[in-house]
Amino acid sequence: MPSVNSEFDIIIIGSGMGCMTCAALMAKLFKKKVLVLEQHFVAGGFTHEFARQNKYQWDVGLHYVGQMENDTLPRQIFDLITDNQLQWHKMSAHFEKFVYPDFSFLVSAQLDKYIADLIAQFPKEAAAIKTYFRDVNKVAKWSWRHHLASVFPLPLRLPVQLMNFVNKNKALQTTEQYLSQHFQDDKLKALLASQWGDYGLPPSQSAFVIHAAIVHHYFKGAYYPVGGAQQIAKNISAVVEKAGGQFLTRHAVTEIIVNNNQAIGVKVKAKTGATEQQEEYFAPAIVSGVGAVNTFLRLLPQSSRLPFIEEIKAFPKGNTALSLYIAFKESPEKLGFKGENHWLFESYDHNQAVKGDTLLDNINSCFLSFPSLKDPEATVHTAEIIKICDCYGFFEKWQAQAWKNRAPEYYDLKEKITDNLLNLVEKHYPGFKALVEYTELSTPLTLEHFTHRLHGAMYGVPEIPARYQQKWLTAKTPIKNLYLTGSDVWSLGIAGAMMGGVVTASVLAGRWGLFKIIRGVKKERVKNEKC
Repeated sequence: MPSVNSEFDIIIIGSGMGCMTCAALMAKLFKKKVLVLEQHFVAGGFTHEFARQNKYQWDVGLHYVGQMENDTLPRQIFDLITDNQLQWHKMSAHFEKFVYPDFSFLVSAQLDKYIADLIAQFPKEAAAIKTYFRDVNKVAKWSWRHHLASVFPLPLRLPVQLMNFVNKNKALQTTEQYLSQHFQDDKLKALLASQWGDYGLPPSQSAFVIHAAIVHHYFKGAYYPVGGAQQIAKNISAVVEKAGGQFLTRHAVTEIIVNNNQAIGVKVKAKTGATEQQEEYFAPAIVSGVGAVNTFLRLLPQSSRLPFIEEIKAFPKGNTALSLYIAFKESPEKLGFKGENHWLFESYDHNQAVKGDTLLDNINSCFLSFPSLKDPEATVHTAEIIKICDCYGFFEKWQAQAWKNRAPEYYDLKEKITDNLLNLVEKHYPGFKALVEYTELSTPLTLEHFTHRLHGAMYGVPEIPARYQQKWLTAKTPIKNLYLTGSDVWSLGIAGAMMGGVVTASVLAGRWGLFKIIRGVKKERVKNEKC
């Protein structure tokens, strides 16, 4: 018989950024006892870190975060849910570098300079560049209204939805459509789309609204948590536990228990060493942060009445990614790196760059990040190379094999891809390979194993225009007392998933819940300023 526990007010499935945010808000502002269940042996989702050889350490999903200035709402929410214990280090004045075959471009953390630098390089497109940044600002605000309208009380919701008729067509066209309508120079179009890896879709597929939201997010530069991404889960778990809650790792939820179309608990496979035990936990509210697809197709009983199940099955799947983790013999500052991110492209066609057919030849694009140069407390030097692509098919035949004991051909393929990724960086930065001491490649199968996302989709439900029309991507579900949270509720990334947690907590807090949370955030800020 499974062991049974019903001492918590809320059960949260998963411990990603949205889950942790929801848990901390409900614990700190509403005194709820929250149980957070995580299948992995460490909490944090894409904010967790891993180590090798007892000295090298890498983040797996947090590479930089925008809007962490003291006066912004996202920063104030972070301060609240971490009890003001998490510190942020601002990255260099030029926090991104876009590298193309015949030129490179440094992105300034000062918006006026960023715009001026673009105009200096493309003077004939000056008017279009200025219009572009105005549109980015408008559409980013459209995104906020779109997501927040769902938690506003009806008297406020309708005016907000009416406001969003303006700029709706602009927001829901593809990024490529917007750029083609406003710019003539193909190099400039490619340059402006360089950060497409941050949302995992090339310009021909991505909604302009997610492109605008990402660009706007970094208008004032980027930040990295002092002590590494692991500090987020460490500080948030302390807030949850202080209110009587608990984080349980190695606890994989296998089913959401539903009775009369009402979620009442979860079935869990709990591991302790080599032993495995079936457990059940019950609570008045169940929150899932493992994605809409996982929640509706994998965790709910087949008897659950879901009006949109076929829509979910038919919805396009997102791209996956390869991540190469690198340790250095000495500081990469030797080659002139200062901690900025590097986007490397072999052509101006981003729609081709997402295809996986170049992995065994000359890889045509990648993202290069240096966590050790962003964190002032880092003691050894590391880097990560990430390749977003449609490449699950390369690895699918090994999916059924134990992930630590796959056929030799799998590891041969990983070694070949590792060499090709290093060769791409070496081409642009000679001497890079000579600094490398250790490498480890993560494949789409790794992503699939740890996230259960189909085909290792890096960002969950893809940010195509149709995403913004789906009624199943909201905090409330058709199952009473079952809620979604995280990136599928708002948008991808650390900040997007965090805001997904805010939305879900607002729903759990009842009528005017969002305003209760904002009031709590402001009170916490005032208290901290007095200290």
